[in-house]
Amino acid sequence: MRNTVAVPESPGPVTAYLEVTTTGEVFPLHDEVVIGRDPQDSLAEGHFFCIPEHTISRRHARVCLSGGEYFIEDLHSFNGTFVLGKRLRPGVWHPLHDGDELSISSTPLAFHSLLVPARDSAPAVIRQTVDATQYARPLEGPLQTEDGDAQVMIRKLHAMAQVGIALGAVTNSATLTEKIMNLIFELFPRAERAFILLRKNEGEAPVPVAARWRDGTVEDPEQLRISRTIVDEVLNRKLSILSVDTLADRHFGCQESIVAQDIRSVMCVPLLLEGEVLGLIQLDTSSDPYAFNGQDLEMLTGVCAEMAVALKNFQLYSDIERLLEGFVCASVQAIEERDPATAGHSFRVAHYAENLARAVDRTDEPELRGIAFSEDQLREIRYAALLHDFGKVGVREHVLRKEKKLHHAEMRLLEQRFKYACACLERQAYRKLAELHCERELGITAFREEKRRLEQGLREEVARLDEFLAAIRRANEPAISYTERSHELDRILGCTVEEADGVSVPLLSDSEFAALSVSKGCLTAEERKQIESHVADSYSFLILIPWTRDLGGVPAIAHAHHEKLDGSGYPMGLRGAQISIQTRILTISDIYDALTAGDRPYKKAMSLEHALDLLDAECRAGRLDARLFRVFVESKAWAAA
Repeated sequence: MRNTVAVPESPGPVTAYLEVTTTGEVFPLHDEVVIGRDPQDSLAEGHFFCIPEHTISRRHARVCLSGGEYFIEDLHSFNGTFVLGKRLRPGVWHPLHDGDELSISSTPLAFHSLLVPARDSAPAVIRQTVDATQYARPLEGPLQTEDGDAQVMIRKLHAMAQVGIALGAVTNSATLTEKIMNLIFELFPRAERAFILLRKNEGEAPVPVAARWRDGTVEDPEQLRISRTIVDEVLNRKLSILSVDTLADRHFGCQESIVAQDIRSVMCVPLLLEGEVLGLIQLDTSSDPYAFNGQDLEMLTGVCAEMAVALKNFQLYSDIERLLEGFVCASVQAIEERDPATAGHSFRVAHYAENLARAVDRTDEPELRGIAFSEDQLREIRYAALLHDFGKVGVREHVLRKEKKLHHAEMRLLEQRFKYACACLERQAYRKLAELHCERELGITAFREEKRRLEQGLREEVARLDEFLAAIRRANEPAISYTERSHELDRILGCTVEEADGVSVPLLSDSEFAALSVSKGCLTAEERKQIESHVADSYSFLILIPWTRDLGGVPAIAHAHHEKLDGSGYPMGLRGAQISIQTRILTISDIYDALTAGDRPYKKAMSLEHALDLLDAECRAGRLDARLFRVFVESKAWAAA
């Protein structure tokens, strides 16, 4: 049985390589590599180092990475594996150190590791690393400087102050990367190229987000060629790296990406905060092998420490934004579920309002050219639109869901009353026939004639009641716009039905008559007052939220969305300039959706043309902003993506 040490698989980046000393051929080492004479179909590319010599066994030796250190094992080869002239015992793992000389049979190799410092015997390389974690820790005691270092210290402090000022107010990633790029080329005049890698989510590998040259040329981050050797060492060891004359650096000079890009001098620094690597920044140049020095590396490390704080703040700011967005959407969803017939209304209104606001920014309309909305203002409009009906949480459901002028239960009660009236008429008719027969002792012919006459009168009365009920059903249908009250109900108002005890009951009560006489919609004056109260209730709710300065206008915008330019709106009766441009945008969007939304129990969906005609009529009547309506139509804000 082989005496082996278990080496766990740990796939990772290139951190070492083998060099054939007679030819200079280089083979990068990953987590595990088998060395042998013939290619192995069972091994993936990059995991088999083929040396086509007849003295080498088919599977001769194996190199593995374990615990941050490389080991070599002889796989019972015929001619043996040697490290520093000593033949290895088969099946036993032997540690490798940077610069070790190996022999695979008679083939001489050299092992080079990037995981440990180079030995004194290794070629001299001008290279420096800085522990980036020291810049993420608070200072312990005062700085000690010599008098001659005063100017250098002043320059560093000035540069870092500028970085802090520039990054302090950043609230989005695009602005952050743009600012840091500008600062980098100002602070490091010899840098020719700079790029930034950031982690989108914790635990994921960083990806390029920005790459630029000094002349302003922007490089596509997705096409960016980077040295994984440099990047992986910075990310894994949390070191800031400076390589001067990189092509002569045996750690980096053999890397294909460095050679292909002709990188001569490079600085690569992690964005480190509280032990977490958020990404990195790399500066390089292909013209000057001594473009950067140790002071530059320290300064860039400090800049990256500042940027890491700004980046973390931005991430936290983004988390808060997502939290607010989620809370707002969930709240709106909960409110709209109280009335399934109007579900989606607030989300559609927010979409239309944002589209219209963006269209106003682009319009050539002379009277609107001076209006421009920032991204914060657009977000403010969107939140106001989402929450404009939030106060409906306080409206009773039977009012909120009212489909027709009479509630369903009221209509059922009225129909039963008419059936009861028919039964009363029938009872009265046949009782009268019986009393007449008893009084006159009618013969069979006279009885039948009297019965026929009474039933004819009964049929006429029932037909009249049916006409009344049909008129009530017609009057019960809500109207989209103002209509004249039908006088059919006037004939019914005074009609009564006599019960058995002689008490007269009206067919139509005063409250029912008032509800059926509504000239627009289906709400009575009292119910409309309840519905209209949702505006004030929305405002009362929204002002309780501690909005940030950029969203401070949300309550006022939502509060006035039912106001009209001629003062006919509610709840405050505002006029003209008292109504903000943001609220006017919301009002048009709200009315449009109310008109065109899908079929509802109390109305059919209105066609686009009809809805636009009604909005145009409101504009001509001076109730809506005609300028904004023109932009709404021209931009087709209802259809914009």
